[in-house]
Amino acid sequence: MKGKSVIGHACWAAVTAGAFAAGLVLDQKNSGGSAGPSVKVPPSAKSSRSVGGNAPGSSGTRGARPPVSAGAAAGQLPGGGGGGPRVLSEAEIAAVARDAFRNGNPLVRRKAFDQFLSNMTADNAQEMLVHLKENRVGGDKWRDFHYLWGTLDGKAAVDHSLESEERDLSYTMAGWASNYPNAAIDYINNLSEEDRGSFRHLQEAMVSGMADNNTAVATDYVLQLANQGDDRANHLFGVVTREVVSNVGIDEAARWSESLPDGDLKGAALDSVAHRFTNSDPEAAARWVEQFAGQAYADRAIEEVGDEWAERDPASAVNWLETIQEGRGQSMGLYSAFGEWAQRDPVAAGERISSMERSPQRDAAIGGFSRRISYDDPGAAIEWANSIADEGSRTRALTHAGQQLFRRDRAAAEAWIGSSGLPEEAQRAVLNPPNRRR
Repeated sequence: MKGKSVIGHACWAAVTAGAFAAGLVLDQKNSGGSAGPSVKVPPSAKSSRSVGGNAPGSSGTRGARPPVSAGAAAGQLPGGGGGGPRVLSEAEIAAVARDAFRNGNPLVRRKAFDQFLSNMTADNAQEMLVHLKENRVGGDKWRDFHYLWGTLDGKAAVDHSLESEERDLSYTMAGWASNYPNAAIDYINNLSEEDRGSFRHLQEAMVSGMADNNTAVATDYVLQLANQGDDRANHLFGVVTREVVSNVGIDEAARWSESLPDGDLKGAALDSVAHRFTNSDPEAAARWVEQFAGQAYADRAIEEVGDEWAERDPASAVNWLETIQEGRGQSMGLYSAFGEWAQRDPVAAGERISSMERSPQRDAAIGGFSRRISYDDPGAAIEWANSIADEGSRTRALTHAGQQLFRRDRAAAEAWIGSSGLPEEAQRAVLNPPNRRR
């Protein structure tokens, strides 16, 4: 088996989705049996679409019924004429391929490629693939072809991709999993030792494909892995979250994240949703996320709202953060918000800090403010850091400001360090700052 690299796939293009969606539904209705996945998806999470079975898309085997193309199942004629559905002949496929890949008019090429895909079947997929290779097709067309092949005849498509040199494996698996997740799960769980090297690539593509079509199925699959202690669960949940945040409305994404069981995975989901929500409507995002204030898993989400809002309106972000429940989320938010404010208007940010009473919130604000201004004025940053009440926070702020001073003026840093009041370990860190990332 050839090693395959991971390639992220895009959502199935809307212009082609309509052309074959009805055909997929027909295939599902005509499928029977169950692939019996090793890791079962809870029935409550399944959509109205079939998610398993010995269907053309799940097992790679076909019954006695004639092949059904995506376009034909939708009642479309390859040539646009009447008389009932049919499948393109080899000569007709070649003619459509010429227009799809060689015609000088991009509108003709697009229309022809849609027709090419709408007449693809489990039986003619490999024949059509020859035309893609002959014309050196890549990019979106290559992706869309293999995604569709996965939905029509998943096992055959994935088996072919495992042995091919082309970058197609993640697309075929994603297509298969989008339509028959249980069969895809069963397949990767039963890979031979020879093919286990592709397991991680296939699993990621499978989860992404699941999320394309049914967020609940993808979510439940990854949560089961987490409950079993699988070390890939966090990464795979990130894949699901990206799909959800990218593909659905913010209200739906928010409801999805709220429905997750409390814990780290929910926190990661809230953080991603908070980022998108704040970019759209920071005040609404703040009202939404503050319901989780005080919950450890939501700390990052609260910080995200404060940070993103502060990029636009730091004073409003800080006003909101000061009203929510005290805790690490609030402190993280103030730290980030004052860092953003210091970049935009250090004078206004400093004045706001000066008006705050001595408190953990003020310490957090000074920490973020000091860190930001240390890059331009490490001396001023040291002065501010010295006013932090909490010893640990003060030490961290002084250490960072001292490192910036060392980078600018080594002699000044060496002269200051002796009277800095920093413990020996922090003094060594100041005089040995980490290399800056290029």
